Amino acid sequence: MNDFAYFAAVVRHGGFSAAARILGLPKSKLSRHISALEERLGVRLIERTVHRFRVTEIGQSLYGYCENMLREVDRAAKAVNEASGEPQGSVRISVPTGLLEGSLSAMLPEFLIRYPKVQLKVLATDQRVDIINDRLDLAVRAQLAEETDSELTMRVLSKVDLILVANKDLARTLSPSRGIECLADVPTVSFTSAMGECKDTDVWEFKGPDGMPYRHEHRPRMSCRSVPAVLEAIYAGVGVGLLPDHVCAEGLRAGTLVHLLPDYQMSQATIYLVFTASRGLPSAVRALVDFLVEQFRTLRATTIATGA
Repeated sequence: MNDFAYFAAVVRHGGFSAAARILGLPKSKLSRHISALEERLGVRLIERTVHRFRVTEIGQSLYGYCENMLREVDRAAKAVNEASGEPQGSVRISVPTGLLEGSLSAMLPEFLIRYPKVQLKVLATDQRVDIINDRLDLAVRAQLAEETDSELTMRVLSKVDLILVANKDLARTLSPSRGIECLADVPTVSFTSAMGECKDTDVWEFKGPDGMPYRHEHRPRMSCRSVPAVLEAIYAGVGVGLLPDHVCAEGLRAGTLVHLLPDYQMSQATIYLVFTASRGLPSAVRALVDFLVEQFRTLRATTIATGA
């Protein structure tokens, strides 16, 4: 293997003297290695005289194979170093703005503190990105319906239950015994997609305690893509709203928010982590995948434990 590497160095640097200086070997020793390789292969690789240096045709062909071999050796060494060493490098990830302002706002700084040699390049967008064409390593997606994509690896981070909440003052004016009818004349605030923001009405779909589906069509007083903005509007009493359970957990514990119609099953969203391959990921990308899976599992467990 060394003789092939020495031969590639001689061809790459255009002669024995230059290659010997780069490799830190005596020129005579380098020449002996090449002669031994030629003898072993039974071919002349380099024509050399006092005033002439020429790589033969078969030598040129062998040189191409040697360079490929050395590149693969270098890639293998890097892969081992990445697997056994500290994650480092940059990760390009896209995140919906609602998640970035919510759960991920605390997770990403914690990740960077845990892995000081990693740099994050975060694209905050509500548009569906193309992982390959946009040159992204990862994408976080939140969907109401489960999806699959044969060209991508999709890792479920969390199943998020949406719950109907209001501040305690507004909740006192409602009659839960009326079921879904208690929402008939109640002001609402709505978390909507970017495309949905131009619509005048929104529809919430529920499954009642009797197992029957229910729909509540309403005209929100405020529609917004920002989870914190919708939550603040609910706290202020602008209207009732449908939000992820973990987002409302603190307010429910403090008693400033009230979970409305708890016997009704609201919509459920799935948060996915999307990437192009499950094997051979750079160490920084793999570290972020594992970190987010861990964080969302902990977040879900905490939410369930608190009864939110």
